[in-house]
Amino acid sequence: MSALAKIEKFEVQNTNFTASQIELIKNLFCKGLLDEELQLFIQVCQKTGLCPFSKQVYAVKRNDKKLGREVMTIQTSIDGYRLIADRTGCYCPGKEPTFQYDKNGSLMSATSYVKKLTRDGTWHEIAAVAFFNEYAQGFKDFNTGQKKLTSFWADMPHNQLAKCAESLALRKAFPGEFNGIYTKEEMGQADTETIDIKSKSNVKQLYISSITSSQGIELSQLLQGCSPEVQKNFKEYLKTKFNIDMIDDLPENEFVKHKDMLVARYKAYQEELVKKEMENVKLEVEVVE
Repeated sequence: MSALAKIEKFEVQNTNFTASQIELIKNLFCKGLLDEELQLFIQVCQKTGLCPFSKQVYAVKRNDKKLGREVMTIQTSIDGYRLIADRTGCYCPGKEPTFQYDKNGSLMSATSYVKKLTRDGTWHEIAAVAFFNEYAQGFKDFNTGQKKLTSFWADMPHNQLAKCAESLALRKAFPGEFNGIYTKEEMGQADTETIDIKSKSNVKQLYISSITSSQGIELSQLLQGCSPEVQKNFKEYLKTKFNIDMIDDLPENEFVKHKDMLVARYKAYQEELVKKEMENVKLEVEVVE
């Protein structure tokens, strides 16, 4: 039995996703995943109730130095974490986070709080601490050789660190619900090792939001209607120009330009296919006559 057949059988028995939806997830959000990793991702989506099409959950491949290969990490946002906890019916937001500073007034740590209802009907407060030097996301500027904080961490350090602490608190309170899934704020530090910034334009690129999932689907559908050569060249272009592997990660300010370009390529290729089809029909008619 083929890997795809196994995935389709798995989908029918264990998920609410159709075979076509799983194929779309594989092509748009899980490129490069092994079939086993894809199945695990689908299972996590089903278990948590998070939707990849709404960008509530996604799979990220990153280098594991110990294993010497890329491994999959399943991530969500802090809002996704809160949603999972809220669906248990035993969650309540805690008090406002507290912060600790060093002697120079620099932020050292954040403590966040959540509440959990236990089976005996008692509400308990769970706290967790996140340290700035363990979670702050940065990049190496190859022009200066210095490590710099990304825009969010430089402009909103308290907000970012509090979300990391809240993620830890939620995992402590609901370990079963969050097994194997992390927030993007927590994993930001892990990503810094793979970020190579060689120019100011690339630094700026880190701070721009990506296109929406519906825009990603629209571009993907257009690309699928283009010639194989255009599809190959476009994927290579995304990697070279933006250092991304998926259309879904295209910066939002690039959407209109690339949509117009793909529309033109799509129309040209479809017209070419129609022309070839008409020529084939003409030849068949001549043969019959």
